[in-house]
Amino acid sequence: MNRELLSRALCEIDERYIAEACRPVPEAASGSPGRIVTMRKKRIITFALAAALLLALGVTAYAIGVSIHRRRQEELRAQLQIDENQVADYVEYPVAEEPEKAPAKGVTLLSAMNDGEFQRFWVVLNGVTPEMIARLESSEQVDWEGKALPANGHRYCFIYATMDGENYFDAMSPLNFQRGYDSESQTLTTECAIPLHELEQGRKAELRFVMADCIDYELDHSEAELVCQLGSAAVERTGQAVRTVWFSEPLSFSNGVYGKGEFLGAEISASGVNWILRHDGVSQMYRNQEFTDDAQRQAYLELERSWLAAIEEVERTAAVNFADGSSREVGLPLSSSEPEGDIVKDACLFGGGTINLDQVVSITIGGKTFPAA
Repeated sequence: MNRELLSRALCEIDERYIAEACRPVPEAASGSPGRIVTMRKKRIITFALAAALLLALGVTAYAIGVSIHRRRQEELRAQLQIDENQVADYVEYPVAEEPEKAPAKGVTLLSAMNDGEFQRFWVVLNGVTPEMIARLESSEQVDWEGKALPANGHRYCFIYATMDGENYFDAMSPLNFQRGYDSESQTLTTECAIPLHELEQGRKAELRFVMADCIDYELDHSEAELVCQLGSAAVERTGQAVRTVWFSEPLSFSNGVYGKGEFLGAEISASGVNWILRHDGVSQMYRNQEFTDDAQRQAYLELERSWLAAIEEVERTAAVNFADGSSREVGLPLSSSEPEGDIVKDACLFGGGTINLDQVVSITIGGKTFPAA
C-alpha cells in the first residue's frame, strides 16, 4: 500500500469549516487547525498513487473549439483501449464540447467503469489553481503549529473523494500533479475508486471531492484537517462485466509461523483481477486494533507486513492468457476489500489499459494455470 485510506475521519469536522470558502494559498497550512480529527489507519481500500494510466496522461494542446473536458475524455478512451478491447461496460458522460461552455468550478464527470469490486470514476476538477497544485506537491516535516514531526512522520496535502460525506477514499492523481493539470483552464484530471458496497445498485449518491492537510505521525496514526471542498457530482453504479473463475483446487501458500493461506479463484474484469483468497491472518488484519503498548503494536504491524509480503509473492508472476496465445501480466495488489467471513479479495489493475474479456482462456498464478471456463 502506498497510502492508507482516510476512513471516517474528515466527516467529523465541524460543518462551519466545511462551509468556509476554499483557501488554497500555502500560508493557510501554517495556521492553527480549526479542528483536527485523529484517525486510525485501516487497510481496507486504497488505490493511492499507483495509477499508471494517469501517470501516462499528459496535458495535450487544445484542439481548436474543443473543451479540455472533451479532450480528456478522448485521451482516456484511447489510453484505456476501450474500442480495441470492445469494453461494453465503460460509460462516458456528457461534457461541454466548447471551451466557453465548460464550467469554471466544481466536478465534471468524464467516465466510469465497474470492475466487480470497485466503481471507478474519472473526473475533471475545475477551478484548481496553480497554488493548490504547489500545495499538493509539497511535503512538510513540521505539524500545523510548526513543531518538528518524528523521523517517520510527514505532513502532506491530498485530494480525497467522499460518498455522501461518510467514508473517504483516495483520489488517484499522478505522482506529479502537474501531469494531469492544465493551468490555462485550471483543471485537474483525476480518478477515484469506490467500493461497490458503498454504492448499492439503483442508489444515487453525491460524490464529493475535498483537499485535506494530513499528518502521518506513525504507521498507524494520522490526523487530518479540511482545506477546501472542490465540488461534487451525482453518481450511481454502472453495469459490470466480470468473469469469475474458481480454481479446480485451491492454490496453497505458507507464511511461516503466521500460518497458511490459499487462493480460491479470481474475478476478471476488463481493467484488472480481484483475487479471492483466505488465510490465517484475516481475522487479525481486517478489524480495528487497540494496542496497550508499543510492543503489541509492533507485533501487529509485523504480522500485517508478513502476510502482505507472502500474498504479494504469490501474485507477483500472475498473468491472464488469451486465445491467440498472448498473455497480460497482472499488476501487484493495490487494495483489499473488507472480508466476508475468512474470505478477502485483493484487487489488482493491469497497469493502465484494459483487456478483451471474451478472449481470456486461462489465468496463471503461483506457477499453475487454471482454465477460465
